[in-house]
Amino acid sequence: MRKILIVDDEAMMLMVTKRILSPNYEVICANSGEEAIDVYFKEKPDLILSDLLMPEMTGFEMHEIIQKRVSEKVPIMYMTADDTEETEGKGFDLGAADFIHKPFKPDILLRRVENVLGNLEKIKDLTEEINIDKLSGVLNKNGANTKLTKVCEETDGILAIIDLDSFKLVNDIYGHEAGDRILIGFAEIIKNNTEPDDIIGRIGGDEFIVFLYHVNDENVLAGLSARVNDRLYKLALEVLGTDMKIPLGASFGAVRVPDFGREYPDLFKMADKALYYVKQNGKHGYSFYKESSAVTSNESPEEEMRKISKLLEERNIQNCAFWLGQDAFSAVYRFMLRYISSYNGVAYKLLFDVMPESGADDGAYAYAIDSFGELLNRSLRKSDIMMQSKPNQFFLLLPEITGENIDNVIARILRQWETLNGNKDMKVKLVYEKETISKHEAEEEERRLYKHRDYEE
Repeated sequence: MRKILIVDDEAMMLMVTKRILSPNYEVICANSGEEAIDVYFKEKPDLILSDLLMPEMTGFEMHEIIQKRVSEKVPIMYMTADDTEETEGKGFDLGAADFIHKPFKPDILLRRVENVLGNLEKIKDLTEEINIDKLSGVLNKNGANTKLTKVCEETDGILAIIDLDSFKLVNDIYGHEAGDRILIGFAEIIKNNTEPDDIIGRIGGDEFIVFLYHVNDENVLAGLSARVNDRLYKLALEVLGTDMKIPLGASFGAVRVPDFGREYPDLFKMADKALYYVKQNGKHGYSFYKESSAVTSNESPEEEMRKISKLLEERNIQNCAFWLGQDAFSAVYRFMLRYISSYNGVAYKLLFDVMPESGADDGAYAYAIDSFGELLNRSLRKSDIMMQSKPNQFFLLLPEITGENIDNVIARILRQWETLNGNKDMKVKLVYEKETISKHEAEEEERRLYKHRDYEE
């Protein structure tokens, strides 16, 4: 039931107004502006129905005092015997929802109150819609900043920025649709592991923010971080498949409120500094902001080494190639060129094109491309890397392999494809090119790459 605060210094008017509204609303009464201010912040009514001319404090003065203490618009409707345009004009300038003139008929009062509450509900719905992130269903950046500015001023708790680790690889390797499913699922994970009143927002592509009400204990954030990372990993396996090799996780940078003040922009910067520390020290964990400019760890160097090594271990790596997006592949490719050039290594490049034959429809062709990509991935070594350079094209880099062995690898891939294609009749053919990379070729290609980069810059 919606709640209405009636404010009037005349006891009879209070009683009459309460009797009219009580069958439809929860009614609270105050007989002065001063009392109404206290009641408003204790009860948070849906509407104030206030007399305008009261001794000591007018309805306007009461309205102004309340409005200064809250960020949202105060829902207020005035009752008055003064019907001058100047009075109504001032009220509407302050943000009054409506006026009703004394004396009023019960049905008129009920209708006016119902209209005001209906309009306020529509405005609230529109405001919420504007402030909600359409993909994840949590607050968007504007909504989160507005709400957190007020909350940090008034409430104690923990403000934490959450960043998804290695999320870009999800989009690069599996596509943006899979990335969106991860973001939607991650928002649900956060909601399911926090309290209903806690604030959750998405403030960037893969960056979220939470405020944990009335929490100061580090163990609460530690538990949240552990649960979220566990659920996120399981979600990734569901969305991306059990052969998923991306070290997806979540890093938390937090600050206690009000230990370091109540100004949200300052607190945000502090939480961001703590987040940076986590991202630079293993990820998949949490850190609290400390007054020291460099957040330090209480763990011994041996413990830190063990922790970092554990985080860098490959998870669920099967006997298959490392399939990367183009940005990640480019970085690894340049590293391999430097390695071959410096240590006299050798590698082979392979380029496969999947070409449609006569009679192949679009759906069958797309299925054939996906099938060949999976075949390549399973057929190669864990030390090999690959990327899908075009929708129908795969580029492979195979380090430390001889000319004889590369021919064997190609022959094996072609045999496996012939078997698969013969069973499925996918109406495609394969075209491939191979090229060796020795020390000399690596040095030449490095020079070309650097010239190209300098030209672009």
